[in-house]
Amino acid sequence: MKKRIIIFVAVLITLCLTVFGVLERKDLKSESTEASIIKAIALNTTFEEKVTKESNIETTIGSIFKKDSIKVKPEIFEDFIYDVGPRFAPMKKSAIEKATSLEDFFTWEELRVISEIKFIEIIIIENERQTPKRAISYTKTFTDAQLKLIQSFDYTSHFNIRVEYLEKNSVGKLEHKFNSPHITIVPEKQTEYVNGKDELKKYLRENSREARIKANVDPMKLQPAKLYFTVTKEGNIENVKLDRTSNYPLVDKTMIELIKNLPGNWKPAENAKGNKMNQEQVVTFGLMGC
Repeated sequence: MKKRIIIFVAVLITLCLTVFGVLERKDLKSESTEASIIKAIALNTTFEEKVTKESNIETTIGSIFKKDSIKVKPEIFEDFIYDVGPRFAPMKKSAIEKATSLEDFFTWEELRVISEIKFIEIIIIENERQTPKRAISYTKTFTDAQLKLIQSFDYTSHFNIRVEYLEKNSVGKLEHKFNSPHITIVPEKQTEYVNGKDELKKYLRENSREARIKANVDPMKLQPAKLYFTVTKEGNIENVKLDRTSNYPLVDKTMIELIKNLPGNWKPAENAKGNKMNQEQVVTFGLMGC
């Protein structure tokens, strides 16, 4: 009888110790989780206190903090204006008239890596799209058809020269590559804003700031925009038009008005004979893009 009692007591003690151990581990795990959450909340609070002074825009964060929110500073896009100038990389008309091969478009460094040319295609671009007006060759030297095509280019003509070739990689194996620069034909002396391009970009950036804040611009929804205008041979601005929207009508409208009412003067473009002429300019703004 005593033996049975001793065994029963031993089993009971073992069960009690087991239950106590399990409960203790749960408590420790709970305390650890709670401590992690408290630490996370503390870190979040520190960040929130820092940025709350800068903005009133709320953004939900994390699944743990579904009911919490932090304040984020609105994006003002200090580099909102990317460039003002020709649509693509500029090339003078006098230079294009002398072009006879790929060497007139690419640097020695670009050419020396080419092991074998697959083809070279010159493609005219109109209304932001490649056209069927094109000519192809299979060597660095242009064909008669390609020469005839580039001789037809006028000021503000746009074209793409696509080169597909083989290049040796670091282990000597040939890899298929391509290069595809886009080019705009420009006058020998391009139009120029008297206060300089940097001042022009600064003017557009600073004076569009309020509209960007008011429109609550979201970086994920912003699109690359193109605003075209012509500087006439008299130095006036005409034909202001938006080719691509930034996805924010208020911002687009503001940019159009800023160009139309731009302070300061423009020096007109000149051709090879020194005659003043019109030149198209493009303001690239919004999200960086083509």
